[in-house]
Amino acid sequence: MLQTTLATLDFVNALEQHPSLFFPFMCYTETKLTADAVENIFQVQLSQPGSTNRLEEARVLSYWRDYLLYLEEKEASPFLEDVPMFGTGLKEVPPAAIQPQLVFQKNFQFPMANVCTNTIKIPILPSYEEFQAAMDYGMQNSPGFGLP
Repeated sequence: MLQTTLATLDFVNALEQHPSLFFPFMCYTETKLTADAVENIFQVQLSQPGSTNRLEEARVLSYWRDYLLYLEEKEASPFLEDVPMFGTGLKEVPPAAIQPQLVFQKNFQFPMANVCTNTIKIPILPSYEEFQAAMDYGMQNSPGFGLP
């Protein structure tokens, strides 16, 4: 049945003529995770433009971006790979069908994550130093499903 379907679609011929087009879809290649890649997988939930909350969120969003760069350069735990694990339960960029959310939360000192909804809730804190310490503590003390 599969062979008939592939023949009908002329898949084998297309694969032979254009192997480079099929390579990314058919062959796994491990890529190094970057701060830009992690930043781009999260859809940021912001308040209404011009609101006080939006101004605070914009400030904390810059902390988030700086934090990802910090993790990319860092050689100790937590690592950049821990961010997707914290929010999605995956150690690498999730498939396109999974769109993790980045949400801001007031009145909480530490980040929270829900891997069922692929959401990270980051705290709104007054300084980058406090934000970094809270993120480090939160991620180091919440290993994903007990996996190494």
